[in-house]
Amino acid sequence: MDILKLVPPHEESRFDRLLAQAQAEYRLLRVLPKRRSLLMRVIYRASLMPLWNPTFLDDYTTTLFFWVFMPEELIGTDEGYRVLRHELVHVRDAWRTGLLPFAFSYLFLLPAGLTLRAFWELRAYTETMRVEFEGTGAIADSTLEAIAEQFTGPAYLWMLPFPRWVRRLLEKRRAKIIRQRPSAPSP
Repeated sequence: MDILKLVPPHEESRFDRLLAQAQAEYRLLRVLPKRRSLLMRVIYRASLMPLWNPTFLDDYTTTLFFWVFMPEELIGTDEGYRVLRHELVHVRDAWRTGLLPFAFSYLFLLPAGLTLRAFWELRAYTETMRVEFEGTGAIADSTLEAIAEQFTGPAYLWMLPFPRWVRRLLEKRRAKIIRQRPSAPSP
């Protein structure tokens, strides 16, 4: 008896489909387990992140050019799909802007204030809100609060330390997403 006939065919996840589509557009795109990456561990230690972002290796996804370093438990999952949608905004922005100008504007104009990093992250977190709306038909206040904390807290070095202003920006983005996509949640 052929053992392969006993194994049901692998059902491709939304994550897998999105990754395949993105890799067709960006052939160099790779999703890699973050904690296994020597580069990510070196960046974590060299930038003293244990002092200000101790969960960097386990809770955050990082995109460098066409490499998406993601916590391994997210790869292939629905939560990973949401995160990958966010990170692909960065990949597209880097491609459109130019890899080096994007990297410079994202990384070296820190820590706080009106930086381009906040602009890039606002674009990506708008996509995060869009994914939530597509899945549930709403964007929760708790989502806005969590995103605002990313902008105003230590994880991104207080990239936009004006909580009320950030919250208003996010509320405007939420309203725009709802206006643009008044359809029911996707299956």
